[in-house]
Amino acid sequence: EYFAGHGNITRQMQSARYCAVRMDIIDHTPRKPKKQNYMDLCSPCGFALGVLVMLKTVINNFAAHFGIKCSSLCRVNKGTSMRSACSSEGYVGHVSVLISNKLLDRTCALVLLCTALGGAWSLEQPSGSLLEYFPTWTYVMRKIFDNGGPQAVHIVRWWMKHYGSRTSKRHMGFANSPAIRRLDLGRLQVSKGPAPKTCVKYHDRQGRLKYKGTKHLKATEIYPMKFARAVLDLVEPLKQGARGQPSLPDGGAPPALYTMTQFEWPVPAGLWKYADFAETFNYLRGSKRLVIPEEWRDVVPRKMKNSFSDGDSIGDV
Repeated sequence: EYFAGHGNITRQMQSARYCAVRMDIIDHTPRKPKKQNYMDLCSPCGFALGVLVMLKTVINNFAAHFGIKCSSLCRVNKGTSMRSACSSEGYVGHVSVLISNKLLDRTCALVLLCTALGGAWSLEQPSGSLLEYFPTWTYVMRKIFDNGGPQAVHIVRWWMKHYGSRTSKRHMGFANSPAIRRLDLGRLQVSKGPAPKTCVKYHDRQGRLKYKGTKHLKATEIYPMKFARAVLDLVEPLKQGARGQPSLPDGGAPPALYTMTQFEWPVPAGLWKYADFAETFNYLRGSKRLVIPEEWRDVVPRKMKNSFSDGDSIGDV
């Protein structure tokens, strides 16, 4: 469970005797100011750990859930982030927007890795999130469609009120399995009693409409236990219906050394420019404990530059 927060899904999985792992920035506090948070996907060691966790799974028999941070992607934040369907990357002059874009790019990489390993993945966002317009996300979805067919990725929307939330709050989810559709429990019936307000509207001095979150907004980030149990019930159906994994050649996959030296890996211009894969590579390459086999020494560079945004290929880098 990436971006686990309170980790209610992880708790439910562990109670059902599944081997479950949670990862969230709040799970670790560096002892020294200059030390990295190895639970932060934005840090080199955090992204490396996120990839390692995925690689440690049982191939073709696992599931991953991403509850990616949404504050910069929601429509309420458009005044600050400047995001829209036509400009989903937003105004990168704000640090919060840059961090969100970096998390998005790296999450897309993890989704690709999960799909390649034959796993089932699901990703949750508040309804109205601009995630689906993000260039790297749309590229990854097209690649999964190319391998898994027109039904490889499914989108569902549901009311969290159906799962015991104090507020109605509409959510949406993506998954590479049709089982995700079961989260939709139909229309929401009007309930009695006042619901806590998560935001208030007001007009600034120029007369522009503004929104401000209340103290009840933060609580909506926590998955209700009923929803966590619903996700638990979906794990096996999700794994059985997972699609998008590329098929291997008849003779099996070629050796990794041959793949890296003989194949071309073109990267479309404008994509992965926030992921900064070079940062993680250089972090791992600089480790004193790193052992490189002799046949790989001429292949693995000492340092990698972050030039994916220029349309270079991985081989050129």
